[in-house]
This record gives sequence, C-alpha cells and structure tokens, in this order.
Amino acid sequence: MAKNTHLEHLEDDILNQGKEGGFNSIAFLKELGEMLSTPQSSVRVTTKWDGAPAIICGTDPVSKQFFVGTKSVFAKTAPKIIYNESDAERIYGDSQLAQKLKDSYKYLSKFKDKIPGVLQGDLLFTDDKDTRLVNKEQCVTFQPNTIVYAIPVASDLGQRTLRAKLGIVFHTTYVGPTLNDLNAQFGADVSNLQDDPEIMVFSSDFKDVTGSANMTPFERSQFDSLVRRAEGSLKQASTFLDVLGDYGQSKFQMNKMFKVFFNTYIREGRAITNAQAVVQNYKKYYFEALQKEIDSKKTQATKDKYLQMRTDGLKFLQQNERSVYFTVASYMNLIEAKNYVIRKLEKVQEIGTFLRTENGYQVTAPEGFVAIRSGNALKLVDRLEFSRANFTADKNWDKP
Repeated sequence: MAKNTHLEHLEDDILNQGKEGGFNSIAFLKELGEMLSTPQSSVRVTTKWDGAPAIICGTDPVSKQFFVGTKSVFAKTAPKIIYNESDAERIYGDSQLAQKLKDSYKYLSKFKDKIPGVLQGDLLFTDDKDTRLVNKEQCVTFQPNTIVYAIPVASDLGQRTLRAKLGIVFHTTYVGPTLNDLNAQFGADVSNLQDDPEIMVFSSDFKDVTGSANMTPFERSQFDSLVRRAEGSLKQASTFLDVLGDYGQSKFQMNKMFKVFFNTYIREGRAITNAQAVVQNYKKYYFEALQKEIDSKKTQATKDKYLQMRTDGLKFLQQNERSVYFTVASYMNLIEAKNYVIRKLEKVQEIGTFLRTENGYQVTAPEGFVAIRSGNALKLVDRLEFSRANFTADKNWDKP
C-alpha cells in the first residue's frame, strides 16, 4: 500500500470504491465478528490515539541521516524534513509546532539505531503534560488534540509517563529505497523502544487480556443480523454505487457530494436513522450547493453551465431514487454494525479518556480503532461521539 496519510471510515468505503468498497466493508465486519468470538481471525485491530501532530521519523534511506517531520515529509514538491533541531525553526519559524518538532528530534534521535527504517506515529506530549485530580484520583494528564488522557499517578504506567519528556504512539512502519518510494505496513514493533526513561512510547495494539470484549452467543447473533441487513441493502445498491463515482465533475462528483453531505449530519450531531428522509434532504442539499455555485459565477454562460448540471443531477437522482435510498440505507446499516463492534472494543481500556468542558472532565470513549485486513485498513470511529467534537472543539496546539 502507499503512504498512510489518511485513513477512511469503514462506511465511506462504499462511496470511495463503489461496489468493491461494499464487499470490503462487509468482509471487515465479518472478520471483526470472528475476532470478538473466536481465537481465529485474519483481522487485526489497533487503538486509534487522538494525537497531534503526526510524526514521521527514522533513517533517510538515501542519506542515512536520522530525521523527523510531519506528513509534509511526503510532499511531492519541497518536502519539509528535519535533520537537526535548527531545521525545525528554519522551516516552521517561531511556532508551537516548531518547538514540538525540535523536541521530537532531540529525544527520538536517541533511537536512531533502534528504529527499524521509518515509523509514523502521533505525538502525545512534550512539556505540556500535567498532574491533576480527575474523578477524585490524582492523574498525569495530557491533551494532544481533542481528548484528554488520564493515567493514575500511583500506577507504574503513570510513574513512567510522569518521568518522560516526550510521549508518542507509533502505528505504521515504512520500507522502501527512498522517502518518495516508501510503502506503508500497518503496525510498528516498539518492543526495543522502551528503555529510555525520557521517552514514553505507547503501544497502539489492541489487547484484550481479560476477554471482556468477547461477544456472547446472543451478541454474536445480534451482530450477524446487523451485518446481514447491511449486506442486503448493499446488494440492492451495488450497481448504482459504481455509477456514483463517475457521475458529476470535480467537487460536484456525486460520491464526493454524498460524503460532504453525510458529514453535515455529523457536524450537527444528527444520526442517520431515516433513509427516506435523508434521500429528500440530499436532493435539497444538492440543489442548494449548485445554486450557491451558480450565484458565484459572473458570466451567464458559466451560470448556464451549472444550471444545466443541476437540472441533470436532480433528474439523475429522481430516476435512481430507489438506488439512492438503498445507498443511504447501506451507509446507515454499516454504521450500526460498526458501532456494535466499537461498543465491545471500548470495554478494554487501560488509560482514561475525557473531554475537557466548562464543568470539568466528561468521560468519553477513545477516538476509535483501526481494523487491518490483508494489508488494507479502515477506521472504526463512532463519528457522532468523536468526529463532531473533532470538528468543533478547540485543539490543544496551534496548527501551522
């Protein structure tokens, strides 16, 4: 696979890859059901940490120099790569990001002979962790992005975190002859990165030592029923899903517009529960999006172009209304089955996760999980619980 610059949500695979994405999503769900019921499964799960920024580090395959950077390391033109601490300030100026990258180089370069090739992870803290009372327990806390992580100070993990100058979680390994030709392999072996007290390397691997995430026979039956329902609606929508990606132009390509439209529900904290109502709302959204484009154009010829696009698009939706319905139903059913898995996975939690509010700390679930199957990976995130907060909450650091 290529570079891991962006992971997609499981349900979005039907919009990204059409019918094949639908088959892929169902296969993931079935394997997740197996993983939570029997010891045999070809799917692997990692915990998705809410870290920021993304950190790429390791040895440059060509120059053999150790480097750190953000995802800008992979930029096709003018990649931003930090080979020493002064590079961070030269590239990013006097910013919080520059300081975080200087600290990342300072501490992670101590692992230059231990990191196998190139790793990608998420920065969790540098000098911004704290100790405070959370739910009547003294905890070491850090908030890299939206979620506040809290670890009891009295625990071994809390003591190690308290001593550390930098915290990070690695989740992806890269191999390849040059930085431009790296290929991602999900997962990272961090077992030999645990011996420096100044660096806390957390593991992203999902481990259910107690078996508390296992499905009971009744739960497995419920879950299988949800998957069958998603599979049934996808069979009705499958041919149309392939058409969606070919219909429309640029940002008005129909599958892209559906993704943006579904995100409006997330931003507003609304669940997608009535497929028929959502279909009608999408038609309205499509009309208004094209009207906004028409109003922004100055020449009549350009206005007429988008007027015709709107007329044709609405006709297309009307002619395919049954398939549009099953597309929305499939999206809705995939979310329901996915969230069933998430509720089980959330039962295993070593580190407390909270949202910071005006009234103190509110318990929240982890950001989510990543399911890996046959070299492919999809996000398992309860988007109503986390993604809406991520759209609207203030982050704990300034982006460049």
